[in-house]
Amino acid sequence: MITALAAVVAVGVAGCAPLPASGPRLATGDGPGRAPAPDSEAGLITPPSWETPRSELQWIPCAEGGTRGLPQNTRVDCALLGETPVLRLTTGDTPQDAAPLVVVAGPGDPADSLAIRLASAGGEIVRSHPLVIVDHIGRTGPAGTCLTPAARRTLDGLAERGTDPGAPELRGDLAQTAQSCTDQLTGRELDFGAAGAAENLEELRQSWDVPGLAVLALGSGARTALDYAGAHPDRLSLLVLDSPAPWDGDQETAARSALDGSDTALRLWAASCTRPECGPGDGEQRVEAVSRALDAARDPGARVPAALLSDVVRSALADLSGASGEQASDGDEILGEIAGTDPGVGAPGPLVRARAEALGSSSLPYVAECSDLPRRVPVNRVPELATEWADAPPFGEILAAQLSACSTWPVPQGTPVELPGTVPVLLMGGIADPVAGAAALEPTAGMLTGAGAGDIRILTWGAPGSRVVLHSACARSTLSDFLADPTTVDRSVACPS
Repeated sequence: MITALAAVVAVGVAGCAPLPASGPRLATGDGPGRAPAPDSEAGLITPPSWETPRSELQWIPCAEGGTRGLPQNTRVDCALLGETPVLRLTTGDTPQDAAPLVVVAGPGDPADSLAIRLASAGGEIVRSHPLVIVDHIGRTGPAGTCLTPAARRTLDGLAERGTDPGAPELRGDLAQTAQSCTDQLTGRELDFGAAGAAENLEELRQSWDVPGLAVLALGSGARTALDYAGAHPDRLSLLVLDSPAPWDGDQETAARSALDGSDTALRLWAASCTRPECGPGDGEQRVEAVSRALDAARDPGARVPAALLSDVVRSALADLSGASGEQASDGDEILGEIAGTDPGVGAPGPLVRARAEALGSSSLPYVAECSDLPRRVPVNRVPELATEWADAPPFGEILAAQLSACSTWPVPQGTPVELPGTVPVLLMGGIADPVAGAAALEPTAGMLTGAGAGDIRILTWGAPGSRVVLHSACARSTLSDFLADPTTVDRSVACPS
């Protein structure tokens, strides 16, 4: 969908004034916009003001097919930032002179899909500010299409029963998997992680000619936001991190958090969801059904291999509606389909197949996530973790097997997380996130404090899942208050499920 959308943008602007030069340029941080003044008493930089752009991108209406499903009175315009698609979401009520809120997500969240989700979730935010959604760098180029079918099969087959992560044949296949992308990205292999995406944000700020940006980061988009804060500490006006994982580039630590959060989220969902879409049985029976499906998928020849099915299940666990939601989410329905299907009879259901196809349609998550891992699990450590995590079904052995996916990708340099102490921060998260972990807010807040943040407010959503702003009206109301005046929001906020 996003490829067609970007093509429409490119055609539509051909007769307009030129966009920024093709290809992302590396900004230096000393471009246009008034620089924030230092605070002479505290020795700190005062956050730059959050302002309406003085100049604009070349916006045109997005292709109708790329924004199907938008609520009435909602408009999405498209532009290009170098090679990166950018979408602007507004309604008829959005003030024309309001400063835009920049939204960044991870490589697994295309901008067009995210625009529809944000518009459908509720209009609390967009009624006061335009939402400008910056797609992750590389989606529409070789980084999004570089995996060959054989390379995809290698990644999907990592958790197949009996696979030895240290076998020379698998090591060779993984080397060819990386080669299928690095051959097309020669000299730019590491340009599509968080650091590259952060430079797109600085290019946007310079294009707008504003002092600073207000950023809402969803999920792994937090890496982009924090890289931006570290590279351009005087250009961040305020920051909202929704469902971030504590991040230092350590693959084993991140995997342990994912294992903990995935297991807890599955059990909480299974026990608490009373919607008919969540499938038959009680909580224990639903967990057993998902476990059976994942175990059966480890057999050779499975229609949806275990590594891919695990990704489907965990993406569904990130997209739960919570008890207060008006209707079941896509995640509830996918998990309910699995809970109601006998893995020994027939193929996976249509919802599972559709989500698996969507997850396998882009190479960007592989390229971007591998490019953000300076500290990787050694190959000889993978079977040790598989044995250790075998006692944590249904995800343990599968997540351990997937640790070798990036083992042959070039290794980036680690960069410390830094955050200006005076920038207001709102941290939001659910009680069990399949990426960030269970009860992840306190360690994340500690990480942010250690990175220099001195003005943090924490919102806890009392439900499993991720990207709270998409599911909780309470969270969106608190976010609106924070954007209007961060000091009016309590240091600790609890939103019901």
